[in-house]
Formats: sequence, C-alpha cells, structure tokens
Amino acid sequence: MLGVDVAAALPRLRAQAESRMTAACTVDRSAGDPDPVTGVAPSAPVWAGLCRVQTWEPHEAADEVAGRRRTVQRYAVHVPVGVFTPAVDDVVTVTSSPEDPRLSGRRYRVVALLHKSASTAYRLEVEEVLP
Repeated sequence: MLGVDVAAALPRLRAQAESRMTAACTVDRSAGDPDPVTGVAPSAPVWAGLCRVQTWEPHEAADEVAGRRRTVQRYAVHVPVGVFTPAVDDVVTVTSSPEDPRLSGRRYRVVALLHKSASTAYRLEVEEVLP
C-alpha cells in the first residue's frame, strides 16, 4: 500500500531534505508590547539551526507607503520537521549561508504556515524584512 510505503520512507526523505539545508538561521518571536518611544517590540529566540531559503516562483507586490514605493518579495524558508512550532510574524534571520554568503544577515517575516501531511520539511512562507 502506498501509504505504508510513504510512512516507511518518510524518515529517509526528511533526512534528504535536511541535507539540502546548508544555511543556518535563528527564529525570534515577539515577546511583548512595542516600546512607546521606539515602536520596537522585544523579541525572544524560539529556535536556531539549519534552514534553506528558497523561491520557486517569485511573487512580488509593489505599493506606495508614505509617498515611497515599496516592493515586497516572497520566499520560503525550509526548516526540519518538528524542531519548533512556527508562528505567523516570527522573524527568521539567516546567520550563515555557505552556498550564498550574501544571504547572511537577511531577515524574513513569516506570513503563512504551509501545513501538509507527510511533510519532509516545514516550509514557511516569508517576506523579506528590509531595514
């Protein structure tokens, strides 16, 4: 039966997916109300480890905010299954990326959680947080 075969292969498939996660990242979550002066909310780390930054079909949106043009680019960040419970608005910071050193320091905000059965990775839909 296919379902039995997939269940048996899932640990190996997850290990293969993790082998493609050559970057490292940290994930931070809001830990309180924003400071009334700076508007910055405190955050706390919820996870650190391997990840993969991916885009399969670029999706960008442009708008105008306060008289300035702004473009938002969507990506996916893959992390190993079960290492933490991701949440919308978590911030992912790439801490190293041997395959593309220019990814280091980039920050992404989680905008959607892509849940599915028999997943080989958690795929977090994110948008880049620009300074």
